[in-house]
Amino acid sequence: MLGAEKDIVNNHVLMGQVKMVFWPMLDLGPNSENAAAAAFCAGEQDPAKFWEFHQTLFEDQRTVYLARRDYFVQTAAALGLDGPAFETCFDGGAMRTLLAELDATRREAGVRQRPTFDVNGQRLLGSQPYETFAGIINGARP
Repeated sequence: MLGAEKDIVNNHVLMGQVKMVFWPMLDLGPNSENAAAAAFCAGEQDPAKFWEFHQTLFEDQRTVYLARRDYFVQTAAALGLDGPAFETCFDGGAMRTLLAELDATRREAGVRQRPTFDVNGQRLLGSQPYETFAGIINGARP
């Protein structure tokens, strides 16, 4: 998705055709939850910061897998987030509860593979080129 994401954002999200929604998958150990909590907490301060944090985590996956709390706090600071507000959110139970609910909803919908995309009701599994997304967004089937 990240290969196609920039084109989707520029050609469809910014034009008001598409809304991107992220659903967490909490199935790769404790840092699946920590990474999701960090990105969602960033998004509470500024929705654009969610995607910025998400991108940072994706690009640094090897570190994220074994990261401790300090990594997430330092990343938030590097992205210009309000540190105390981020830490309160990250450490709090409310965000963890929300993430567990979203993960359960995802599982109940039968989403078990990453990445999985739902575009106009059509489910796509695995990484896809921009042209596949554009075709579905514009009403054509791949």
